[in-house]
Amino acid sequence: MAEDARERGAGGSPDDDLYAATRLFEPENTLSREEEDIAFAAQLLNSGLVNDREISAAVSDWSMHGSVRLAQHIERKSLLTAEQIARLQQQASARIDRARRSIAAGSQSPSAGKSMMLATLERLDGSGRVAKLFGVTLAASGADQHARVSQGRYEIIRKLGQGGLGRVWLARDTNLNRHVALKEISHAAEASSVAIERFRHEAEITGRLDHPSIVPIYQLGEDADSGRVFYTMRFLGRSTLQDSISEYHERREAGDDDPMLLRHLLTAFVSVCHAIGHAHSRKVIHRDLKPENVVIDSFGQVIVIDWGLAKVIGDAATASLTDSAGPDSADRTSEGQVLGTPLYMAPEQAAGRLDELDHRTDIYGLGAILFAIVTGYAPHEKTQREAIDSGDGARGMISAIAAGAPPAAHDANADADPVLEAICRKAMARRRYARYQAAAELAEDVQKWMAGEPVSAYQETNWQRASRWVAQHQRMSQSLLAAAIVALVALTTLAMSARQSRLAAVDARYSQLVGDVREVELQLEGIASELSKDARFIASLPPIQGIVNARNGVDGDDEQVWRTRLETIFSGMLRSNPDYLALSYEAQTGEGAQDVVRVERNPSDRSLVRVLPASRLKSVADDALMSVVGALEPGDVRFSLAPRARRASAGSSVAERLSVATPVYNDATGELFGMAVIETDVAKQVADAVLGLGAIDCEIFVADGEGQLLVSADADRGVRVAREGESIPDLPAAVQQEMAQEHEPFDLRRDGEFVAQRFYVDPTGRGLMIFGRLPE
Repeated sequence: MAEDARERGAGGSPDDDLYAATRLFEPENTLSREEEDIAFAAQLLNSGLVNDREISAAVSDWSMHGSVRLAQHIERKSLLTAEQIARLQQQASARIDRARRSIAAGSQSPSAGKSMMLATLERLDGSGRVAKLFGVTLAASGADQHARVSQGRYEIIRKLGQGGLGRVWLARDTNLNRHVALKEISHAAEASSVAIERFRHEAEITGRLDHPSIVPIYQLGEDADSGRVFYTMRFLGRSTLQDSISEYHERREAGDDDPMLLRHLLTAFVSVCHAIGHAHSRKVIHRDLKPENVVIDSFGQVIVIDWGLAKVIGDAATASLTDSAGPDSADRTSEGQVLGTPLYMAPEQAAGRLDELDHRTDIYGLGAILFAIVTGYAPHEKTQREAIDSGDGARGMISAIAAGAPPAAHDANADADPVLEAICRKAMARRRYARYQAAAELAEDVQKWMAGEPVSAYQETNWQRASRWVAQHQRMSQSLLAAAIVALVALTTLAMSARQSRLAAVDARYSQLVGDVREVELQLEGIASELSKDARFIASLPPIQGIVNARNGVDGDDEQVWRTRLETIFSGMLRSNPDYLALSYEAQTGEGAQDVVRVERNPSDRSLVRVLPASRLKSVADDALMSVVGALEPGDVRFSLAPRARRASAGSSVAERLSVATPVYNDATGELFGMAVIETDVAKQVADAVLGLGAIDCEIFVADGEGQLLVSADADRGVRVAREGESIPDLPAAVQQEMAQEHEPFDLRRDGEFVAQRFYVDPTGRGLMIFGRLPE
């Protein structure tokens, strides 16, 4: 819908006919110069090798009517290599061939009343990007206008744009005598009921948002003659925020660094934030925020458009519509379930985790727009070029966005303001909880920067505060030897700038480390909670009490029948829980334990689940776990990393095996019968939790509460399961002192260096410790 409310073209003039030296639909195999140049430009714009601003600057001194072909001109500008140009020329020739075959097959026909160059532009590049690059406007074909004279109360004037789902026309509302933009579902999409529902959903979700900076919908209806669904909205014009950003950076590179131009862009950005904040208050997320989807009308009003990918949070009825890829825009990806524009896409969008998308995904999109304002480039433009150069293509780019670190503004533009860069970094944080939690918070920080006030995302030094005070009190500063003070501040600012940048980078990495440690802690607590639920569930199974009753002589099935049923249940649970090593039901025998039922994995082939026969069941006269579990109340759960000698041959090292046990009581007498035990591969579960962090640029260690290492991770070796007896290397003395206090949880942090936490999911257990450290 990016073309929905802005003009993509206007009518051509008769003088355009002089451009048509060779017609697109002539039968000869030779290619006209206009065809070659237009097709080459279309491939160049879609290639991702260079951005639109660089292409526009390169063709500013080239003429379509001169003696130099566009490909030759681009090569002379050294914008691309000879190999890249040759590849684009081959692709351009294929584009021309496809267009000619469409005409020959009758799916397209020459447009009556239109110059041949305009017809060529329309057939080789329906998006209108090439026409905009060449400074040529496109009107709708005469055939289209003749066939579509009116639609109810609306008189069609000319086409403004076309996407895969719909076409947009400039129309006149005959009832109110005003111009509107009318979007109707396209011929290709109208046969699909899903496409029609998506089209209606797009109109309805936009119509429910009543805000000055969101395009208003006038009417949703169905044409009485054609039966085609359409809706009308305010006609906005053709200028987008992307156009303003390109103009600002072009003028800046030419030496016209007017700070008011940046202030105008940031003021528009604040309006976008308020519009998105309003949408979030209505539980609507946009999911495709980018400068091209922000229109600035002739009066300077900012309007957010293209709500085609918007989604209502919690609205399951429309989830299948909004989460299915649509053909509206050529620069959106529809690979699998990845939705959005890759150049501005959040990591969770690139990962295809559609259920996890929320308002913070839009916060990332707003940060991406601010990134483009500050640098002049899309956030993932460098990633796109690297993917193209490496041959990975779109899939490689999506993977890099999903797993890589957020882009840094100073890498794209060394002159980027450090405060605005810090705002971008916070808005585009990889972890959603580290971003601004509301669009209004982001807008407020930008407004504070424009007002010269400190912002939440950037920690000022004392000298920076002094510099700001001097700027706000110039007269007083002049009376206090302003020249000397300003000189001193300037020198100090230059000296501190590099150090502040380094400290900011360390602070950002340390914040990431703290967030990663917290994430691992939450994952481990979640694993413990699930294991507790499973242990209680096992203890409540009917065969558990059935065996107790059979041993006490209660009428009913005999013990063997109940044992067989319990073995079947245990086998199914082991197959559905790959981290479980064994499930057992054990009876108390004095201070010891006797196996009643035991199902375990084969130590040499974990895919094999085996039921131990009665001859293999073991009995231990003195079992520490049974002694502890026997003192628990019904429903209590005990976690133990202590080895049980009777299980030494089970195929897992001491450091990997975690026993989760809960007592089983006789329902009739209330006496303790025994316990249900889950034995799980805790090292693998911890390793999976650490792997879930994605890219790691620090050191993270997970050990038991006594310091025995389970899993370690760093940037060089990745995630690694520890060997038996291994401990955390070079543990700081402060952490060792805390470790000496047995059964005491702690949370110890040293800014810029490390974070250490010990916690207990079982107050009587050994606990777990997570230690994270920044490499020197």
